[in-house]
Amino acid sequence: MLRNSLIAFAAAAVCVLHAPAHAQPATTTLRIQDYPGIGNFLVRVANANGLCEKHGVKCELRTIPQAPLAMQTLLAGDLEVAFTPPEVIVQAANKGADLKVIGSGARSPNFFLMAGAGLASPNADKGYPAVMQDFKGKKIGVTARGSAAEFQLVSLLKGAGMTAQDVTIVAVGSPNTAFPAISQKQVEGLMLFAPMDGFCEVTKACRMVVDPRKGQGPTDVLDTNGAAVLQVVRAEFLQKNPKAVEGFRQAMREAGDFAQNPANFGALLKTAQETFKISAPDGDKILEVSLRNSVPAFQFPVDAKAFQHAAQYMQRTGQIDKVVDTAKLLAQ
Repeated sequence: MLRNSLIAFAAAAVCVLHAPAHAQPATTTLRIQDYPGIGNFLVRVANANGLCEKHGVKCELRTIPQAPLAMQTLLAGDLEVAFTPPEVIVQAANKGADLKVIGSGARSPNFFLMAGAGLASPNADKGYPAVMQDFKGKKIGVTARGSAAEFQLVSLLKGAGMTAQDVTIVAVGSPNTAFPAISQKQVEGLMLFAPMDGFCEVTKACRMVVDPRKGQGPTDVLDTNGAAVLQVVRAEFLQKNPKAVEGFRQAMREAGDFAQNPANFGALLKTAQETFKISAPDGDKILEVSLRNSVPAFQFPVDAKAFQHAAQYMQRTGQIDKVVDTAKLLAQ
């Protein structure tokens, strides 16, 4: 009797040890676009707090500093999630790309216009739109040609009664390459994203002149508030991997809730310092200033009206030939 019991116990143990692999929850690796600087910060927060693993996905960040390049990489299948402004998504959809927006990552407009310290700015006190006249005939840096930074710069110029031909637009890359360009007077202005605001405030090598996050700029840019930088996937990937995408979305929602709690700013700063280093003097101070400016935008929900507005103003300004119905791009 004892012998039979031992045999039965041993058999049960073997069954447990050799349980099929599908009995364990599968983890899907998602290759997700990041930017130098503050970057795709909700994903960084999720990783720092184990939220991706909690929801059955591995969030693997890939640094791609330019949104058009990230979109190309996504469409080629070498990226699962791109993190791009609506202008780039709408351009791709207008050309036939089958995309789905699954959430936000930075709801407020994330590009702002800065002037080099040496630029004479007689219209600075008048604010926008008058201040744009100070850039006439000057070089203004953007992340890349054809980027959302350029689209929004053109909108700022048009809102001031100017055109892109009134300035020289040049590509300067991300903040780590843009800062030397403006501090060494290779360009007189920059249309860029965080942490350039921190660089300007701390080093005084440049100054903010139009900040849409504070309600400055043309309506076309301000009305994109709520859909400034979006998390987007290929529709085919979403169809084949609904659980993984929903796991990612849940992790992002929880990361957004964490980021919006003022008590967690110290933890957010620690995450920023651990994932991005600014080697310039006062680098930690630059990062902290920029992070504080950026935190209100770190929310996952997308404002559908703001997204549609982006498509409308792009058609109205000739950037696309027809209005894209962005409601069809939003994942349910």
